Order: sequence, then C-alpha cells, then structure tokens
Amino acid sequence: MRFRVSCLALLAAGCAVPPPVGPSGARAVDGAIHHYVRSNRDGTEAENVVHFRPRRDEVAVYKWVGKCTTAAYVTAQFDPATWEARGLDAGKVARDGSQTRFGRIDLDPATRTVSAWVDLPAGRMGDTATLPAGMPWFLFDYDLGDLNVYLQERRPAADFTFAFALVWPESADFLTHMATIHAAHRGIEQRGGRPARRFDLHFVAGRPGSGTLWTDPETGTVIEAEASVPNHPGMTDFRLRLERSQSGGRAAWDALLRGHYSACPKA
Repeated sequence: MRFRVSCLALLAAGCAVPPPVGPSGARAVDGAIHHYVRSNRDGTEAENVVHFRPRRDEVAVYKWVGKCTTAAYVTAQFDPATWEARGLDAGKVARDGSQTRFGRIDLDPATRTVSAWVDLPAGRMGDTATLPAGMPWFLFDYDLGDLNVYLQERRPAADFTFAFALVWPESADFLTHMATIHAAHRGIEQRGGRPARRFDLHFVAGRPGSGTLWTDPETGTVIEAEASVPNHPGMTDFRLRLERSQSGGRAAWDALLRGHYSACPKA
C-alpha cells in the first residue's frame, strides 16, 4: 500500500500529513489505543493489555495488573513486505513512562531463526528457535500485539496460516516454535453486540490446541481471541477481549504510561 500527497499544500494549510490509507479506505495507523483484558477463558487471572501503533511499522504493548506495580512495555518493529516482526524489545515501564529494556528477540528471515536474550537476576539467558518457512510468525506471549498489526494491514477475508513462537521463562528451552496455526475463515457473525469476522484456529503442527479469533471487518483489529492453551505461566488457557478504544495518538499514549506511577509513593 502506498500513499502520496502534496506535503507543500498540507504544510501551507497548516495540516499534518495523514497516515497511510489501506485498500478499503481505512487508515492503517489512526492513532487509536486499544484496551484489552487478557485472562483465562473463565475470566480469572485478568491483566490489562494495551496496544498502540506509534508508527506504521511499529507496535507498543503495555501490560499491567495494577497501577504502581511492575508493568511490561514491549515494542516490536515490522518488515512492511511481510508484516511480521523483525525484532522485539522486551522491557518495563519506567517511572517517567519510558521503556527500560531487559531483553530482545530478532528474526533472521533467511534462515527463519529467531534468537532471544533476556537479562535476569541470575544473569543473561539466551535461546534460539527455527520457524517454518512460507508463513508469518507471531509471538504468542506478546498478547497478539504483532498479530494485530498483520491483521490491520492485510485484513484477511479467507483462510491463512501462521506460526506461533512462545517464550516460557520456566523452561530450559525458553524460546520455542509452539505451533503452526491454520485460521479457517467462517464469515461474519455478531460478537459482543457488533459484527465480527470469525476465524477458527486449528493447531496443525507442534503443540495441539484450538481456538477462535474475531476481527473487525473494516479495520482488521482483533475484537476477541481465545485458545485452549495458555501463553503465560500460571494460566490454564487464553482469552483476549477488546474492552474499549480511545483516540489521541502519541500524546495520549505517553500520558497513559506516565500515569502508571504518577500517583504512587516515591521510591
């Protein structure tokens, strides 16, 4: 997708350059901040998960259980040719709202190898995993932040296949190719009082499992997803549900992160 505009005319009018426009006319980056809740399918072990795309080729995810507690802040950079992540920076929210990085995952597209390192109190841990060729990959424990970018850009309306990698800190092989997923398109149905495009998720290789994905038919954004397997230690299975979306772009996102510790006692 390409978007060209007369920047001189926009600047003369005092306007900002609008974000790229997708094939159906919806904006690929519209400044929306999407607030989700991730939990087990029965609603237990709930955690807030917030997705935001500061740029078209980047997504940021902020995850927290309660304010004033440690909150994850993970960013991913994308290859626009495939809309899969070429790298992710793992970190946490600092008291000023910035990202304190403590890990990194990189993809070698030629070999389909992902490599990861993370700094732990006991020292640095590293691992690699090989992913299947011919399909995009996503990190399951990223709570669909990277999959959301792919869906917003590609807006699939037919079957597609992808690979799920997984970081599991409690395992010696903490980075693995968890499963290959076939997403079977099932059409439009009502979900949460709104139209949603449904995909049934079949785990066709790797770890056995199943699930369902619902997306917004216009923007491709994830409305809800559930799976029979967990993506974090301590969970029994998986559900991610969109609670609300807010506008405001980068200014609103920065304020959200700064607000995580703003009312907390000073360390």
